[in-house]
Amino acid sequence: MSQADVLRALDARAAGQWGLVTTAQAKLDGVQGVQLLRLERSGALESVGHGVYRLAASPPPEHLRIKVAWLRLDPGTPARDRRADGPRSGVVSHYSACAVHGLGGRPQDPVELTVSSRRTTRDETVVLHRARTNAEDITVVDGLPVTTVPRTVVDLLEVRADAARAGTFVAEAAARGLMRVDELAPRVAAFAGAYGLPAEASGAELLHVLCERAGRSLPVRKAGRPAAKAAGTKAAPNPERKRPTIWEVAERAGVSHQTVSRFLKNDSGMKPATRARIERAVTELDYRPNLMARSMRTQQSHRITIVLPELSGFVPIPLLRGASSAAHEAGYMTDVVGLEGGESRRARSVLSLLETRQADGVLSLVPLGDLAGDRDSGRLPVVVLGEYDDNLQSQGRLADGRPAEEILRHLSDQGHRRFLHVAGSQDWASARNRRAVYVEAVERLGLDSYGVVDGDWSVRSGYEAARDLPADSGVTAVLAANDYVALGVLRGFQDRGVRVPEEMSVFGWDDEEFTRYFSPSISTVHINKEEVGRRSMLSLLALLRGEPEPTSEVTNLFHLVPRGSSGPVPR
Repeated sequence: MSQADVLRALDARAAGQWGLVTTAQAKLDGVQGVQLLRLERSGALESVGHGVYRLAASPPPEHLRIKVAWLRLDPGTPARDRRADGPRSGVVSHYSACAVHGLGGRPQDPVELTVSSRRTTRDETVVLHRARTNAEDITVVDGLPVTTVPRTVVDLLEVRADAARAGTFVAEAAARGLMRVDELAPRVAAFAGAYGLPAEASGAELLHVLCERAGRSLPVRKAGRPAAKAAGTKAAPNPERKRPTIWEVAERAGVSHQTVSRFLKNDSGMKPATRARIERAVTELDYRPNLMARSMRTQQSHRITIVLPELSGFVPIPLLRGASSAAHEAGYMTDVVGLEGGESRRARSVLSLLETRQADGVLSLVPLGDLAGDRDSGRLPVVVLGEYDDNLQSQGRLADGRPAEEILRHLSDQGHRRFLHVAGSQDWASARNRRAVYVEAVERLGLDSYGVVDGDWSVRSGYEAARDLPADSGVTAVLAANDYVALGVLRGFQDRGVRVPEEMSVFGWDDEEFTRYFSPSISTVHINKEEVGRRSMLSLLALLRGEPEPTSEVTNLFHLVPRGSSGPVPR
């Protein structure tokens, strides 16, 4: 089977499961592990978990870790053929369900799945819960079977989740109309005692207390019981009672309706006394914002689109993770799209997304011409990152080569004097900058360079550089253009019988995940791309809110991470 045939087979498999394919699924099409490894080395595939690959031409899916863990439950069965109640399948649950629902989940949490039969996993980043999940407790979000919001709350309380985190989830779900408190309350009443409430406390009281511990309000009566008439008889429920308005809340709290609106948007600058008055009025009136009416009135989608070029072979996942996290914290869902064509064509596509209300704002990783103009001129809700060119090649801050000098200083402090640099493709500004700084720093620090090998970012280029280095070169340390090149250098020396780091030190760049697990672990340069993405998204959010633009400068963007592949000069 040719490489083109293999890619077509993998693409067909990955089409219905977020651009991902498992080794077990590939074998069904006659694709062997060595073929997958070759494609990974060529950059066509990216290993995203044990036995799971992502096609590099596909945009990275949201909640990648969760989707990978779910696929690994039954790796031989395509996602479209999986049943949520199947013997080897499972359901996304607990804090992972929070994250998928976009309700207070933390990306750094372990992936949590609920399975119906006893299962074990060696993956320390995955937690399997064993429980029965009924069909009415399962929903599908972006192709993933996920516990419904009410079932997720029950699961969290059953495992004694942190009260503040559970309260944040409940408050956000109620505010977005994703659950009815009166229907959920009976299901959680049994957990009241576990959270310090009297045994006779109602489920509604428990939910209210959880929200209070999170510093949030729940738009329900605190006691969760119907009010009584003065004569002592119960008031008959009035299903026709008019929904209270924001003006009624404002009147009862003694503030303006604009102040109530700020409260509902969780304005952190509000005085505590004012917040308390509004919260009391909201509770007493059982006020619930009409989110559907608001959406129709404002024509907001509550979605933000992140733009990549079409079919990019490189995707900055940490940057996307930081941007998506900031958007989710602000109540937005994110869509990652690849737009074909040059700047002007991409700009037209972005305008179409905004005009058709498919997105409230756009964060573009690639240029869009002058679409994102002067911020003060009432421009469109578009922010261009400015750190990549049309082909997602680094420029600006991310292409800074100065850490190369830090690496030389670090290694020279350990006695190294003669170096080799295996460069990246000189079509990239980052590769040119790293090479230039290396050459200048060697001379400035009084060190010696055996030379620079022209590479192409690939494992192969690093392997060949190490293989062809003369035994009498005197080189004791190699600076690789990136971690993949460093991996090739390490393997090349290992095949020659050169011990790393005892006889040769190797330093990479980018802090790819695999560098921590290779033997020896690879010394590298960490780039805080996640914070770059986060700051960029915060700029877009400020633009959407009409607020001053926050600083986008990231301090300590780079730092060295010495590991097992580097050490003192050989004696």
